[in-house]
Amino acid sequence: MFYWYDFIEGNDMIKFTLDKLDDEIGLKFNENIILGKNNVNGFITNHHELFNELNLESIDNSQMLYGYNSLGNPIKLGFNGEKIKRIIVISNSISTNRYKAIISYDGSRYSGFQIQKNQITIQGELSKAISSINNIRTSVHGASRTDAGVHALEYVFHFDAFNKLTPSRWKALLNYQLPKDIYVSSVKSVHPLFHSRYDVSKKEYVYRIRVKEKNPFMIKYEWQIDDINIDVLKQQIEQIIGTHDFLSFCKGQPISSIRTIFNAKVIEEGSLISLVFEGDGFLRYMIRILVYTLVEVSKGHLKMNISEILDEKSRKHTKHLAPASGLYLNKITY
Repeated sequence: MFYWYDFIEGNDMIKFTLDKLDDEIGLKFNENIILGKNNVNGFITNHHELFNELNLESIDNSQMLYGYNSLGNPIKLGFNGEKIKRIIVISNSISTNRYKAIISYDGSRYSGFQIQKNQITIQGELSKAISSINNIRTSVHGASRTDAGVHALEYVFHFDAFNKLTPSRWKALLNYQLPKDIYVSSVKSVHPLFHSRYDVSKKEYVYRIRVKEKNPFMIKYEWQIDDINIDVLKQQIEQIIGTHDFLSFCKGQPISSIRTIFNAKVIEEGSLISLVFEGDGFLRYMIRILVYTLVEVSKGHLKMNISEILDEKSRKHTKHLAPASGLYLNKITY
């Protein structure tokens, strides 16, 4: 049986056989896309030279594997459990260097992350600074969109550069040029197929609510409300854990509204309540709609359970959003 190797565990050779392919696997070779186990199986068999003696490793303990084949071509593997779900191989030469950067930002004065015409955005500021250093217009690829007014504690993006500045030099130059409400905490040189958005395995958001104690200086950084039944809040938030159709908690009609929430919990710190959401992805306005609804149920203003609202698959009882000010993109895992 045909197989290929990687060397990620010391000197032990690990075999990846064709029966390790996921039934719904996708393979991208340059600009060609092959879908389905049988088709991918046939492509690998007919182009075995691309898959000989792969030398692969993760980036920062990610669930993706990156490396090169015996021809020196970049290759990337993505997994669904122990099955290989995605393969990308590039035979074209790559002349740029790819960098992974982590930033934190105060989103109060920005119209979200994504570039918008005539608006100040995080992506716009990053692109302007990086393009200036690169001496060429440079695209910035972010891990996620964030709404206007939303903050980030650990946001990841990547960009390509022709120059060979060290990561520490990139960090210093970016922090010098960027506005002071955006801070670059790290820059790292990474494999050319690393992608800050498509390689994400889970994201963690935190929503901050201040109960009873009003603080005008924190109005841009938390939602301040009069009171809430914390026991009901804890019981209700647990109902979103698992894989559900979140059509009741998103704006518009997405291609798929199915998402998996790995963890959802409430953390109390005096008058500050933090709602933590960890999932494989989130729909537009999903968390802000969820938070507003959770608060309404916990106050007794809405006489329904979150699970009942999920089952409705309708915005009938979820027309409002919690303020953007309390939402933080906390962590991204690859």
